[in-house]
Amino acid sequence: MEFITLLALMLFLTLVVSHIFNKINIPAVVGQLILGVILGKGVLNIVKSTHEVELFADIGVVLLMFLAGLESDLKLLRKHLLPSINVAIFGVILPVALTLVTALLFDINLKESIFMSVVFAATSVSISVEVLKSLNYLSSTSGTVILGAAVADDILAISILSVMSGTLTGDFSAQKILTLLGLWLVFAILVVVFYKWVIPELMKLSEYLDATHAPTIFALVICLLMAYLADAVQLDSVLGAFIAGIAVSNAKDYNPKINQNIEMIGYAIFIPIFFISIGLNLEFDNFLRDFWLIALFTITGVIGKLFGAGFGAKISGFNLKDSYVIGSGMISRGEMALIVAQVGYSVHLLSEEYYSTVIISIILITIIAPFFLKHSISKNPL
Repeated sequence: MEFITLLALMLFLTLVVSHIFNKINIPAVVGQLILGVILGKGVLNIVKSTHEVELFADIGVVLLMFLAGLESDLKLLRKHLLPSINVAIFGVILPVALTLVTALLFDINLKESIFMSVVFAATSVSISVEVLKSLNYLSSTSGTVILGAAVADDILAISILSVMSGTLTGDFSAQKILTLLGLWLVFAILVVVFYKWVIPELMKLSEYLDATHAPTIFALVICLLMAYLADAVQLDSVLGAFIAGIAVSNAKDYNPKINQNIEMIGYAIFIPIFFISIGLNLEFDNFLRDFWLIALFTITGVIGKLFGAGFGAKISGFNLKDSYVIGSGMISRGEMALIVAQVGYSVHLLSEEYYSTVIISIILITIIAPFFLKHSISKNPL
């Protein structure tokens, strides 16, 4: 019953905070992120990151990315595939370089510095998706490139993590890399099969079932199954959910009401918990001691993605305003960077001494990111 009480508290406070931040013209997601910090270890320590909270948060981010897929234009994604790859590549190279230099300047050992650079290479576009949705910018050309780049970025970040963690821990082998590539190939084949044959037939079948909200339930089953498959092949579950959303929305018998129903389910309970959960484990014990390191990690984390991804967009033919939007949309780190940091901590690539420093920097970047994205869109309205 304790979790139910806390759930009621979190949802109520989410409403209050969202109302206040919308009134002062700041993205509501910023308020929800800050609310997580206040409720968590760093301030009041009322809500802990329990298994139940993490489960709701996992479902929340999966539903958020599924909705992003439902609202994406597949033709635009295909058209802007090369720019998306350019944005992802340059959006990884610059943050890696800047983080590595920053860590070495503070006399952090080379192995840990290299791993820190991998942590800050990862983009978490789920925060950007929320801002893009709230500003009706998700289906724009820039929004499409951000989503496409996020998929490529996920694959790049996971590839770098796999190679780096294996190399730095001495547990590296060509066989493991080949196995991973084989799993990704299997996943790609399954995606094609599901997209062309399985999902269209399931959505067609759902229209004939005499059950309440059958098409919505089928869509959710597809979403969760694809998220599971992506996770099973060591990709991010949100990648599977995003692909599922694209596949469902492009099925011949797609019903737009599915989007409304899933949006209602997601935003009524799961998605707010995801945003709150990001700040729950933030602690300020070493904040003053590592203030300048945190400040530089935060600054280079923002600059690295903004200019790196922005440069990738510029060389792909986008003007400066669009490049600013795309670079801003790639700044957020969120759950992807937190997962990478946690993996490194568990295999002793990230020490206890700097773990909180890295986590604080990630969360600060995640809170800052929506401001940049909103500002860039205000300068480049549709």
